[in-house]
Amino acid sequence: MALTPEKIEEIKQQLQGLSPEEQKKKLQEILQTLPEEEREQLVGKPQCPFCLMAEGKIDTKKIYEDEDVLAVLDINPATKGHTLVFTKKHYQFLGQVDDHDLLKLMKAAKKVSEALLSALKATGTNIVIKNGPGAGQVSPHLLVNVIPRYDNDNVSLQWNPQKTDDAELNEIASKLSSAIPKEETQIISEEKLEIEKEENRIP
Repeated sequence: MALTPEKIEEIKQQLQGLSPEEQKKKLQEILQTLPEEEREQLVGKPQCPFCLMAEGKIDTKKIYEDEDVLAVLDINPATKGHTLVFTKKHYQFLGQVDDHDLLKLMKAAKKVSEALLSALKATGTNIVIKNGPGAGQVSPHLLVNVIPRYDNDNVSLQWNPQKTDDAELNEIASKLSSAIPKEETQIISEEKLEIEKEENRIP
């Protein structure tokens, strides 16, 4: 759906009288509330740098590539050898990735992890996916960070454990298990079981 002239005028009114910095901040807030088509109408379609890397239009320090996935060295690494693994097809969030690409993505992350351990003598790796703004994601493209770990590398992925009582854990477990879709095979087997029960029932 395209932006109407009235909507554009409304946005202009919201920006009017603000300093350039305040306008920039306000515009970002407005853009986040708009559907993709309307957002592109206002500011144009943004070019994803990771898609450009996949197309060979941005130079990278490539360490792995197949038909679906690319792995490149991070230019601002947490540690030596920090690698970004991503699909060539554009996905912004984990939930959008289809099963085929997800499998290829994780297989590539595994290969990179093993290479970091053997070639750079890392003592471990952290596999980090920042999925959504609340998780610190700033990239428009979903990335798997494979971070090699070394003794005394000053990288911290720690958090303070929170105390949670049993009742709250039960409530959370119930909500989450209900929100996770059942595998199709499981649904089919449950339906088959119900049919068998009906067939075996004594009239």
